[in-house]
Amino acid sequence: MMIKSTALALALAFANVAQADYVQPNIQHDPYGMQRVAYQMNTGDDQEQLQIIKYANNHIQTVGKEQIELQVVIFGAGMSLLQSNDEKLNKAVDDLRAKGVKIAICNNTLRNKNIDWHTLRGVQEADIVPGGVAELAFLQQRGFAYIKP
Repeated sequence: MMIKSTALALALAFANVAQADYVQPNIQHDPYGMQRVAYQMNTGDDQEQLQIIKYANNHIQTVGKEQIELQVVIFGAGMSLLQSNDEKLNKAVDDLRAKGVKIAICNNTLRNKNIDWHTLRGVQEADIVPGGVAELAFLQQRGFAYIKP
C-alpha cells in the first residue's frame, strides 16, 4: 500500500510540473533599451553551438531586433560551426546573419589550424578579425557586454 501511495504522489507531482502556469514577466525596471553584446563561440560541440545560437536568438527576441547590436566571436574549436555539413547548424547560422548578427572570425585560429577562410560558410574577408579573444576585449572596451554561455 505504501508503494502505491508513493507512486501516486510522485505521479501527481510530475503532473503538476507538466501543467505549471506560465506567468508573463512584469519587469520592475526601466525598459531594456539599446544593447550591444558579444557572444563567445569557442566550443566544437554542435549541441552547445546550437544552444549558444538559441540564447542569441532569445536575446534578440526579448530586446527587439531594432534594440540590439549583437556579434558572435568565433575562435578555437568554435570554427567547426562554419565548417559543418549539418543542415540544422547551417540554417541557424544563416538565420542569425539574416537578423543582422555580425559573425567575427579569429585569424589566429585560421592560421593555427591551417583553415582557408574561403571554405567557411558565408564568411567574407571583412568578417576576419586579428584574434577572437582580443576582439572580445576590444568590443568590451567599446561598451559591448560580454556573454560566455
